[in-house]
Amino acid sequence: MEEKFITVKTFNFPGDVPVVQSFMEMRGIKVFMKNLVSNRLAYTLGDIEMQVKESDYEAAKKALIEGGFAQTEDFIL
Repeated sequence: MEEKFITVKTFNFPGDVPVVQSFMEMRGIKVFMKNLVSNRLAYTLGDIEMQVKESDYEAAKKALIEGGFAQTEDFIL
């Protein structure tokens, strides 16, 4: 059975993505960037969503908080 990907963080600016993506991957958390356009001449339509496997969600939240990219309050519904 294939594991589902869920959004753990949303970015408004494409320039913020590489730093956080590298940070997460250095910690062994594989990420997928939804809505990220790789062409510099194209603009991203909508927000860029950082998605992780459902089983990595808690580790991803913890890493984002420890790295200063998110706060605990960002994950409270």
